[in-house]
Amino acid sequence: MGTTPKRKASDAADRTSRGLLGIAALTERVARPVLGKRGFSAGQVIGRWAEIVGTELAASTAPERVQFDRGARTNGTLHLRVESGATAVLVQPQTPLIIERVNNFLGPGTINKVKVHQGPLPQRYVTNPIPRTKTITADALADAETEIGNLGSGPLKQALARLGARLKARK
Repeated sequence: MGTTPKRKASDAADRTSRGLLGIAALTERVARPVLGKRGFSAGQVIGRWAEIVGTELAASTAPERVQFDRGARTNGTLHLRVESGATAVLVQPQTPLIIERVNNFLGPGTINKVKVHQGPLPQRYVTNPIPRTKTITADALADAETEIGNLGSGPLKQALARLGARLKARK
């Protein structure tokens, strides 16, 4: 059986003298095998997607994986997730730009094709989540109902009053 070498006190001092390390530096060893199975040699493409393709494209797209032919690391296919069919139609003409930008990041000839898949984006790619409002107080709801006026009573008036109260709460 092998023995592990003993660490010197100076090794510990060297590690602490470097200061704080980013979480990416600490987790890269663990993440590399998982991301490698998806075609990403490192998590940089996923983590820096907005920087690579721009914030406008990154807001509605997410890289899923890069697929290469067996044994090859060039002429790959980038599988891209989009949030809706309408977004897919808008992204499709931009695929040459996406290929160019990803190849500038990964290296020339890495990607030559983009396949667009429709589906919900992972939560980390949602850039503008809907802000949560505070709960509506009874007074705010009553004020909103009086502002609506003579709409009658019923579900429409109640829904409009709740909407009005929430909008006022955001201000």
